[in-house]
Amino acid sequence: MRYKLIVFLINALFIINIVAVAAPISNDLKENKTMYFDDPVPTWSVGNSWTYTFNNFSVHYEYNEIKIFIDGRIDDFKWTVVNTDGTDYKVDLTGEITADSYEVNLPLSTKTLHITGSIKPSLTSLSGTIVFTKSDLEIKDISAEIKGIISAKISPIPFSIPIPFKVTLDGDLSTVLPIFDFPLFDDKYWNLPAIDVTSNISVGGIFGFIKYPFTLTTSYTWIPLAFHCKPKADVTVGGVTYSAYEITSTLFDVFKYYYAPSAGNLIKIDATMPNGELHGELKSTNFS
Repeated sequence: MRYKLIVFLINALFIINIVAVAAPISNDLKENKTMYFDDPVPTWSVGNSWTYTFNNFSVHYEYNEIKIFIDGRIDDFKWTVVNTDGTDYKVDLTGEITADSYEVNLPLSTKTLHITGSIKPSLTSLSGTIVFTKSDLEIKDISAEIKGIISAKISPIPFSIPIPFKVTLDGDLSTVLPIFDFPLFDDKYWNLPAIDVTSNISVGGIFGFIKYPFTLTTSYTWIPLAFHCKPKADVTVGGVTYSAYEITSTLFDVFKYYYAPSAGNLIKIDATMPNGELHGELKSTNFS
């Protein structure tokens, strides 16, 4: 009898210990969502950079009399962390744009300015800034500027002429855009919040004689389980093979991008949106 009682007490203590240890882990899963098998948010440092090549970059936008068509590519599209103070990362963008053809219609007074031509990378530069939150690498703010000299044919002039130009974009987001939801793990889902994206755009050129500002606003309603993080698989970009998560849109097959923990960032992007497409991949990085 005494032996059975001792065995019972030992088993009871063993079970109590398991419950005592398991309970904090379970709570941690619910509250912090971080376990050993998860991939946490990466820590970026000033000087970290990622260089991409976008072989297919297009904008097809029409609104009333405004028309913007661009088909081209972006080379040496470099993201560089320049500030890590506070709760955000500030990332500078640079790149070179090539477009074999573009078409722009801008209404001016009683007439419409119709411009066609091409963009050469040696004469055009892209620069900008993206602000990411440190907590989840959510996009908080974005701005960009494209400037240089383009080859343009302005109707009714029958021949092309070089024209200096500048396009500025200031994106105003009503809330952060959660392209990630760390920690990442196999088959994780997260929501798209209701968000308004307002793009304040200014087009200037022709030696300062034309300045055309306009605003575009796109609204997205709240979508539950809009993002799906699929299990990691090997993805080769820039001659390097990464173990990466594939993140896709669940309701409409409009975007797909790949995140590699060892690269600390996106390594491949495929997006087909109503107003354009973007297809590119990582060329090199110094992140470690």
